[in-house]
Amino acid sequence: MPLSPTQLNALRALLDRLIPADEYPGALASGTDKFILQLLTHSCAAEATTLAQGLTRLDAEANSCHGQRFAALPATAQDALISALVQNRTTTPWPATVSAAAFVNRLIDLAAEGFYADPANGGNRDAASWRMIGYDPLLPVRPSAP
Repeated sequence: MPLSPTQLNALRALLDRLIPADEYPGALASGTDKFILQLLTHSCAAEATTLAQGLTRLDAEANSCHGQRFAALPATAQDALISALVQNRTTTPWPATVSAAAFVNRLIDLAAEGFYADPANGGNRDAASWRMIGYDPLLPVRPSAP
């Protein structure tokens, strides 16, 4: 199930707040959104409808609290809304299939997976997150000291 343009905007705005850019690329610049969209058509296809519902509910929450869609909110309002959702503090009804906290936590997991993934899997464009943490896949792994 492909996401609607509105759901896609909400996803990208959420990812941008979960892993914002700093001196290193954030989620969007590293292709995390594309990684997640690929998962939703393959290995996570069973979750696509639930995540799409969550994105729709995210916009409903933003509209209820601020009169705008999530992507249109300033970063501070987006962060406050994410924090409220993680605590299941909602102003609108959420479907029984996904709580607000479960939705945000699942997106956090998927964002981390895409951000730190092997670039060959579609995320972590140019191995940006690997460079950020000092990982070089070409160096041999040394066993840790006992």
